[in-house]
Amino acid sequence: MSIMNRLSQKILNVLIDKYEGSSFFKDDKVPTRKIMLRFYDNGKNDFPDYDVENSEQRIVINQIVEEMSVKQLVFFDWMKGQENHFVSKVWLNFPNIAAAYQFCGRKPKNDIVDKVCDEITIAKENVKSLWAKNFLQDVHDNITRKRSLVSILPSDDKERTYLLKSILEIDKNDRNDFTERVFSLKTLGDSKIFEKIVKNRLLRILRKYLDNDIDVSDADLLKQIGIVRYPEQFEFCGNVAISFDSGIVDFSHLPSGSTVFSTDLPLGSLIIDSSVETVLTIENRANYIDYVKNTRKPSELIIYHGGQYSPRKRTFFKEVEKAMPFNCKWYHWGDIDYGGFVMLSRLRREISPAIDSYRMGFDELQRYITFTQTINSSYADKLKKLGTHSELADCHDCIDFMINNMVRLEQEAML
Repeated sequence: MSIMNRLSQKILNVLIDKYEGSSFFKDDKVPTRKIMLRFYDNGKNDFPDYDVENSEQRIVINQIVEEMSVKQLVFFDWMKGQENHFVSKVWLNFPNIAAAYQFCGRKPKNDIVDKVCDEITIAKENVKSLWAKNFLQDVHDNITRKRSLVSILPSDDKERTYLLKSILEIDKNDRNDFTERVFSLKTLGDSKIFEKIVKNRLLRILRKYLDNDIDVSDADLLKQIGIVRYPEQFEFCGNVAISFDSGIVDFSHLPSGSTVFSTDLPLGSLIIDSSVETVLTIENRANYIDYVKNTRKPSELIIYHGGQYSPRKRTFFKEVEKAMPFNCKWYHWGDIDYGGFVMLSRLRREISPAIDSYRMGFDELQRYITFTQTINSSYADKLKKLGTHSELADCHDCIDFMINNMVRLEQEAML
């Protein structure tokens, strides 16, 4: 590209940038004032390439501006008293802006915005997860309002496609877990694209739109949507067995509990003995181990819940609920904090509304008040939003106490 073409495109691109950053563009109105650059206007200069001390370059740019004016791309004024020597101002010929875009080989921003909005609309119509719907709706609303792409969404077409394809694939996966590289290869056609291009943006989205505790790790966020470092292990203790084609594996003889890999569980059928009267899921490992060792009764099935569960663990919980004997009760014991109640809400919503809380009430907060941790106003605001969860109607007194006293309690404090 010649220096004259390069400078011509640079001038037009700067003018187009000013237009696309203006309120006229945002409001989709014809500009009522000039979209203008000052070249030499009482010492003010919006285009540093126009150096009045460099006569050779100044003459070249003067010629460029005159040629663009002949092509009806711009209008310009000479500096008074310095006609044919110093260009004062250059402004866009707005009625001919399509020709300016074409000259620069540039797509109009409106076309780009409309194209991206269409992509978001199609994706939104094909997802069912609340977090994905909310994210896509917010992005669409922001782009429509600002007439500009938002930072969370890649401006590069290919990178944006990778992100949207990942969200769509995650949304429809409700049973399987994948390692990052397997997910990347399966969804994006390359084992490293997810880690290099998608992962960090997706984590930002999940932290904002997926219900989780404030300090949740990246690994736990990804696990919740089915992207794991390695196959999960499900830990439990009680009178249960798994029936495989080759025979039955009985776990009831193991007083400290046992573990089954998530990849093995689908190969058999879970059997819960009729003697089991209670299922108890426990969020934290220390409490799970202590309860199994010191508290568990023969009629109890104790399951280590961990943090927010993955699609495959949800399937495991559904199998537990299906195999529970008649009149068996399910309880959940978690932290008395935002994350703990979100987990309880999710269990009730996705597994069974009959799941009851265990030691997650007002009495425990009062009893262990000296072991509570303080919360800030941002955390309290997140707790207030739990009031909109119909699944937690029986927990509002406890949540209100946490908000009013600005405290939370981790279940390890009860050991």
